[in-house]
This record gives sequence, C-alpha cells and structure tokens, in this order.
Amino acid sequence: MEGSEGSTRGAQDGRRNQKLRTRRALVDAAAELLREGRTVTIAEVAEAARVSTATAYRYFSSPQELLRETHTLLRSPDVTADLPADPAERVDAVISRVADMQLTNEPAWRAMLGASLERYFKQNDGQEAGPYEGQEAAGQEEGFPVRNRTRLDLSRTALDPLAATLPPAALRRLTMALTLVYGVEALVSTRDVCDLEPAEAKEVMRWAAQALLDTALREAAG
Repeated sequence: MEGSEGSTRGAQDGRRNQKLRTRRALVDAAAELLREGRTVTIAEVAEAARVSTATAYRYFSSPQELLRETHTLLRSPDVTADLPADPAERVDAVISRVADMQLTNEPAWRAMLGASLERYFKQNDGQEAGPYEGQEAAGQEEGFPVRNRTRLDLSRTALDPLAATLPPAALRRLTMALTLVYGVEALVSTRDVCDLEPAEAKEVMRWAAQALLDTALREAAG
C-alpha cells in the first residue's frame, strides 16, 4: 500500500515538474524571440519551445499573458538593490542600471514597446492587434493597463530620500520628469532620433537626470 502511494506521489511530482519545465521553455523561447526582435505569437513560441500550439495555449491564453511573464524574466537583475543613500548617486545608479539592462538587449525592449502600443490601439479602437493571434475583443483585460508602472515606481524609489526635502508638489513633478529621461522611450529617442551610440545614449540619460535633480533642489532652496 505504501509503495502504491509512493508511486502515485512520484507520478504526480513528475507531471508537476514536467509542467514547470514546459512553462519555462515557453517563457525562455519568447524571451529569445524578443532578443532577436521577432514578433511573439503563441505559434512561434510553441515552435521554438518544441511543443504543440495547443499545448502552448494551455499555459498562456494570449501573447500578452506570455509577454508579461517574459517581461518579468528580462527585468532581472533588480535595479534597486543596494542603492546608495545620497539622492544624486541614487538617481544615477537607477538610470545607469536601467540603461545598461535595456541597451544591451535592445530588440527585446523594442518588441515590448511595440506590444504595448498594439495593446493601446486594441483597447481604444476595438480592433484586432495585428500580428497577435488568439486575442479577443477590446476590454477582455480591462483592469490591466496598457503600460505597467515599473519605471514610475523606480523613479519614486530613486527619489525617496528627498521626501523630507522637497515639497510634495515639487517631488511629484520631479518624479514625473525623471521618468521621461530613461527607459525604452528614451532609448528609442537617443538611438534613433539622435543617432547616438549606446555609451553616449546612457551618458545623456544620466546627465538629463542630474540636471532635473539639480534644478528641483535649486528651486526648493530658492
């Protein structure tokens, strides 16, 4: 009897581990497609992961769902780890880490930006979102924003030590302004519009962040 129960548990564990491996294979395949700058569809990801499309749909009902999990994977490492206490150094650390992460993996971040823009048009026009199959009408995921708030949260974390220095309105304005000068949109602006190499693009982002910080502190002191 005990042997039978042990065999059952072993079989259940084996199935569970296989499901985890399949899920991770799909996420890894999506991440690789993003790094190559390719469109992420369930069919393409299934082929890359060497599973059937029907199997892939059992794990992820839409490319957006898959992209959200892949985005979490691509965000590593944590850019807020061990931040310095000095506000200027703290801001510089966040900007530099995000720039390094995104500039070394441009195709993936550009693909994510493209996916978010398609989601915007899908939600606002009620139309199907181009290359992504398996999507339903707009409003299917009404509570999920077109863009997540990760960068805004990073800006708030970077500026947290200034809560006792700047008036709330000034801190809020600085937070919003800081969010404009880094991230994937800043990457596109510096690389495509300004035609900068990655190293100079990063330096421009860092300089702009410090200029905003210095201006906010001077205004508060004045």
